Amino acid sequence: MLILKQRYDIQIGFYCAEFTGVRLLSKSIDKNSPFNRIIGTIMYNNSGYGPKVVREYNELNILRFIKNEGPISRAELAKRYRISKAAVSEIVGHLLQQGYIIETGIGSSTSLGGRKPILISFNPKSGYAIGVEIKRDHATVALTDLNAQINARQIIAFKRGTALELVIEQLCRIIDVFLKKRWIKTATPMGIGVAIPGLIDYKTGQILESDTLKNWQGFPIKDTFEKRVGIETRVENDVKANCLGECRFGNGKNVQNFVYLWIGDGLGAGIIINGELYRGISASAGEIGYYELGCFINNFNDYNLLYNGQSNFGAILSSNVLLDGLKRGVQAKYPHLINEEEITIESIFNAARNNCPLALEVVKEYGYLVGIVCINLINTLNPELILIGGYKNLFKQPLLLHYITEKIRLDTLRTPSHAVKIKPAALDDNAGILGAVGLILEDLFYMDRINIPKYRSLFGINKKYLPVFL
Repeated sequence: MLILKQRYDIQIGFYCAEFTGVRLLSKSIDKNSPFNRIIGTIMYNNSGYGPKVVREYNELNILRFIKNEGPISRAELAKRYRISKAAVSEIVGHLLQQGYIIETGIGSSTSLGGRKPILISFNPKSGYAIGVEIKRDHATVALTDLNAQINARQIIAFKRGTALELVIEQLCRIIDVFLKKRWIKTATPMGIGVAIPGLIDYKTGQILESDTLKNWQGFPIKDTFEKRVGIETRVENDVKANCLGECRFGNGKNVQNFVYLWIGDGLGAGIIINGELYRGISASAGEIGYYELGCFINNFNDYNLLYNGQSNFGAILSSNVLLDGLKRGVQAKYPHLINEEEITIESIFNAARNNCPLALEVVKEYGYLVGIVCINLINTLNPELILIGGYKNLFKQPLLLHYITEKIRLDTLRTPSHAVKIKPAALDDNAGILGAVGLILEDLFYMDRINIPKYRSLFGINKKYLPVFL
């Protein structure tokens, strides 16, 4: 790992990039310059050092700049990025040659007249990523461009307990069809991202442990995809992938510290700290479904519709419990108000909006239980935002969000509970797929860390390509 740091050198009046005993200078001392925001680490593996590394860092940052700010002219790019026109021209020439940017039109001339500039834009179809999300009884696979725009998407269903090898083979056949698309023939494969339940061994791409998928533990997911499709593959826990999707493309975009809370047939959380996904020492960060109820609830009578002997929050917040709770209430208290056979999540909220006392009670209980989970996350991590997603559009219901927020605001520790924002997640059924894609694209386009070997393999960098001195 090569550490690249940046500091302002008072003695010489320049910003410095320092690593491995080598010091390089940037002419710019503008704190708003993209170069002067280079902070973090470069993933180092026989990558060399000195001007070459900084030149490569600049090239990828310029590509990111064009991706986010384009279309833009070379002159404007040099001005806004704060490096020489010669350096910009050489980098732009290389990126044009590789196809990652394209010339898209003519800009306006300046007030003094002169030749109109040629505009350059990012080419999202210069590469592609494949996102895969595998659940207990179904899986989704999607093909995206470098802007994470879904170009093709397909869902398959299978029986619970089906061998993972058979599931992956079905997915690979779909990928084979995707790769026959015309634009794919000239595009660079960035990778395959796989989101799947369980604790993940990131090195081997296997499930280390999973309560619900024990027969899939230890299966070589990464190796199977790579041997079958021939594309580098990364594997991530499904909830963490959802969180990453929201971070890069959803309601968590540009938020540095937040928690994604997923509630469906279980309960889990993804954690973003300083703009990056936090996984923990054993990949188990966010496994909050195992929180024991007795540690957080003093009086179970406050939840007499939903509590039915469950031991942890993962069990009591399962979407099925919401239905079961209302059915018990119908049987015990209000048999004349709702037809038990017609109870669905949608009917519960429709009844609550019509002021049905039973529906209001069960929604409030559920919201307060989610609020208790949020309080513990808030007091532990102090995030600026909590996003809640999961079962269909459950957490986009204003009434449920009202009760969740109401419980949070009642917490004894008022400062963090009043500072945090509570919002529904945005990506719905695409969260896992886009998170898997984000897993592939993030070290190229979103993170301060740069994977130099991967960058060179994708962008055609070699030792003969000379560095540019700024």
